[in-house]
Amino acid sequence: MSPWALNRLVHALSRGAVIGYPTDTIWGFGCDPLDPESVARILQIKRRPPDKGLILLSSRLEYCDAYIELDQAQRDLIHLPTERPTTWLVPASEACPPWIRGKHSTVAIRITDHPLLSYLCTGLQSPLVSTSANHAGKSTARSALQLRRQFGNQLDFVVTGFNTGDARPSEIKSLVSGNLLRTAK
Repeated sequence: MSPWALNRLVHALSRGAVIGYPTDTIWGFGCDPLDPESVARILQIKRRPPDKGLILLSSRLEYCDAYIELDQAQRDLIHLPTERPTTWLVPASEACPPWIRGKHSTVAIRITDHPLLSYLCTGLQSPLVSTSANHAGKSTARSALQLRRQFGNQLDFVVTGFNTGDARPSEIKSLVSGNLLRTAK
């Protein structure tokens, strides 16, 4: 993807676009987390109830600061290397929108060095909403072609030119308890 196309994508996301894109794990749907209408579109596409909450995917923990309440020890823990991409359930700040955290007092965040996410998050100075590219309970799209066939008319962009991880979802861990809530299948 050219720098011009990436800049166009950042601009579109800042104006409410909903995208299908490759992440560090699987294909996902994404948008600006502070745009409730874009988040509502993703939930509608997925047929997912809003009370479940969504993941914030970011290239830098600092981009998530408005959504979370962490002390320095917790921040250090998130930066420790893990065997698998890890999504952390962390205490949500009072400013974290309910359309992101759902019915929970925590918010799910994952920090990644995926090149696409690094570019988009830096351009937006923000994390992205990230959720698997599928209807709730169904298999995740495994390619841009599958994504276009299943959801193309519901998305503003399908991003190509970047690889996903190993097509397994991230592990999910509670930052406070250390409990593993989902293992990568």
